Amino acid sequence: MKPLITLVEYNCKSCLKCVRNCPTKSIRFENNHPYIIEEECIHCGNCYLCCPQSAKEIKSDLDLVKSWLTAKEEVVISIAPSYQVIWDNYTKLKQDLYKLGFSAVEETAKGAYVVSAQYGALMQEKKMNNIIETCCPTVVEMIEKEYPELVSCLAPVASPMIVHGRMLRKKYPNAKIVFLSPCIAKQHEVMDERFSDAVDAVIAMPDMDEWILDNSDQSYYEGDEEENIARIYPISGGIIKTINDFNGYKALAVEGIKRCRAVLESIKNGHLNGYFFELNACEGGCLGGPYLLAYKDNEWLAQSRISEYENGTKVRADKAEFASAKFMDKSVQKPVFSEYQIHEVLCSMGKADRSKRLDCGACGYDTCRAKAIAVLEGKSDPKHCLPYALENAQSVSNLVIQHSPNGIIVLDSDNKIKEINPSAVRLLGIQNYSVKGFEIEAILPSAQLMDILHQKSQDVSYIVEEIHGGEKVCNIAVLPLGDEQSYVLILMDLTNQREQEKKMKQLRKETIESTQKVIDKQMRVVQEIASLLGETTAETKVVLTKLNKAIDGDDLNG
Repeated sequence: MKPLITLVEYNCKSCLKCVRNCPTKSIRFENNHPYIIEEECIHCGNCYLCCPQSAKEIKSDLDLVKSWLTAKEEVVISIAPSYQVIWDNYTKLKQDLYKLGFSAVEETAKGAYVVSAQYGALMQEKKMNNIIETCCPTVVEMIEKEYPELVSCLAPVASPMIVHGRMLRKKYPNAKIVFLSPCIAKQHEVMDERFSDAVDAVIAMPDMDEWILDNSDQSYYEGDEEENIARIYPISGGIIKTINDFNGYKALAVEGIKRCRAVLESIKNGHLNGYFFELNACEGGCLGGPYLLAYKDNEWLAQSRISEYENGTKVRADKAEFASAKFMDKSVQKPVFSEYQIHEVLCSMGKADRSKRLDCGACGYDTCRAKAIAVLEGKSDPKHCLPYALENAQSVSNLVIQHSPNGIIVLDSDNKIKEINPSAVRLLGIQNYSVKGFEIEAILPSAQLMDILHQKSQDVSYIVEEIHGGEKVCNIAVLPLGDEQSYVLILMDLTNQREQEKKMKQLRKETIESTQKVIDKQMRVVQEIASLLGETTAETKVVLTKLNKAIDGDDLNG
């Protein structure tokens, strides 16, 4: 079976809200994204309702139904009685559905009437100790998956949607059967192979409303509505109110998954006997269905409308032809972990000490131990622990600040010192007294700095200041802290750097002077060499002249 609820990854911010609101914790984190574990999910729709990023997407049959109508197929629709949260006029709704192309429009209350009759028959038989009605598919799934020992308490009766779908199938054998739903779990129920003979597609009520609004006019005709006590099914206790004789059974209506689970625990432990239970996963009954809550907050107004049908005739015996259903153990066998394994995970989350186990629930699990088990099951990431992450971040931050070679000073909105680290204390020479609460000007007088602080500038600024009469030189970064109108000062000691620069400047000067001296000396040597070469050249010329004459015989003739 394909997943009904899927993740829209590009919308998901991994905020863990879906995990916190999932009653079965059937969500596994992979690649830092939450994915639903289908075999554990009960399709309550809480993750869809609570997601602030619209990262949960529900499978929709709307386009499929539209394609049937476009192809001129025979399509029949069953309308759940909670329609009154959105539509206050059944006649107008029926008219609009005919205009969209539906061949027939009927109320699911007809199936609910049959269902109530079967519940009454079971109580007359008195073969079951406790009877749990089976109209809410989320409750049925919760029992099949979490309380398999209570499957025998489920009435062997299909839900009104399935019963009415079967009725319509017999009445319109060639038609496609569509259910108009307030409930996500109903879509999953239709996908169940046990009920494949009933309904072909489900349309969410909000989707239908938008479809109608796109195609409807404001006119409608008056018509007679068929009275049916089963129209009160979607209100809390509505099923109980349709039954005339409980034959000694005590009736109890419970709504909300948490309360339903408490009742199931009591039944499991043998504390409740001889009851007919109406259990509804949604608070407010089907009027509080996830589709309706996400679309329109009209639950109480709809309840007042539906209550008008409470005085109708109670259900009478009806044929069980369409009502049969079988339920089964669908529980998932989970691994059992040793205390050592659990303790190892707790240690990895910084919770070796019991005092660190805050059981805050921020991760989505009620206790740190439950979180550790979820990690072992591969559902949760050990890093998803808010107190540990904050403590770790604060510890790292403190470590960096305390051991930073730069001075760090945090100012409040009045320019008074909130925090100062050891490097700033040493740099400013204020080791002998605490300066927290002092005006910054008292320890760091600077006209440039005070101008920036008084202007409440929101830009990062850099200034250079001499302190202690020029003994120290600092480059000061002034960082604003946004809306708090406060600042962080980072003092970078430039004293050694300036000294090095001075030494380098002096070294360069001395090097240039030495070089100049060498050049001057070389010039003198060159000149002396040139002078000597000139004298030697003159003497050589005289000798050569004499030699030349001698060769020519001038001296012999003279």
